[in-house]
Amino acid sequence: MAISPIIFKARGSVRGSARGLARGAISLLLLLTLAPFAAVAKDVTIMGKSGYPVPRYVTLASNTVNVRTGPDGKYPILWIFKKAGLPIKVIAEYKDWRKIIDSEGETGWIWGPLLSSKRNGLIVASSQTLLKKPNESGLPAVIAEAGVIGKIKKCAGGWCQLDVNGFKGWLKQSEFWGTLDGEAFD
Repeated sequence: MAISPIIFKARGSVRGSARGLARGAISLLLLLTLAPFAAVAKDVTIMGKSGYPVPRYVTLASNTVNVRTGPDGKYPILWIFKKAGLPIKVIAEYKDWRKIIDSEGETGWIWGPLLSSKRNGLIVASSQTLLKKPNESGLPAVIAEAGVIGKIKKCAGGWCQLDVNGFKGWLKQSEFWGTLDGEAFD
């Protein structure tokens, strides 16, 4: 019996058109104005003012989320996310604002209530084969193309089980965006 894996493709834009700003000027502006809000080192986890660890992964709670140059509504918009459920990494907190980094390495500030603690993973490579069991020799369960978002069900031993539209499979943590190195949860 031949296995015919189901392939999921990403649809829709993740970002809006407001991203066309000159990055050099923005980087300089961020460096000069946000020095007090410096990002947390990659391997250090602290408790943020919210009571949650920093860094951590969260998801966008709305289909339209503005990313700003600073932690207040008066700061200019850098770009607009257009995809609820997209995983992003919180790297700093200031009052009700969260400094984030996205899967492309871009940073900015988002108002905290626009984020959700739900855990999702984003396929960032051209495509990934999720396996039926968490090992290299496992049978394919589903193929997900770049841009596909799946719900993270659990992680252990460097592998995570994702649910992509009802199809579950295992993927190494290093092969998608949405978990800290070595993170484990059930």
